[in-house]
Amino acid sequence: MHKTDRLSKIKRMRTWANWNMGVGILLMYLGYAFFAGYLGSWLKGSYIFMTCLLLIGFIGMMVSTVLFMISGMISTTAPQVECPSCKKATKMLGKEDACMFCGQPLLLEEDEHTAKSSQMEQKTT
Repeated sequence: MHKTDRLSKIKRMRTWANWNMGVGILLMYLGYAFFAGYLGSWLKGSYIFMTCLLLIGFIGMMVSTVLFMISGMISTTAPQVECPSCKKATKMLGKEDACMFCGQPLLLEEDEHTAKSSQMEQKTT
């Protein structure tokens, strides 16, 4: 089993957004470095190259910002379950997920979930 297979879905989304943010910043920095002539004197003053790298980096940073926002909104509505291995409360997305702390694969039992939802419906009526 690969290490990324054991990450929870929320943690995997946040990790991808974090890498996307770093790559975006790096692209923007490289665009400025090429423009200023630090990395290549043959590209000094290349406004088109600098603009392309700055735009691609900016778009990457905006995508990662949206991913962080989406993972935060999903995290607030995700049900919490107790991990059988480490006994910590972790959030689950979907029927299968992994513990955020120890990577233990978790399954949401359908009977328990439907029983709780039917109890909630009876309380509201």
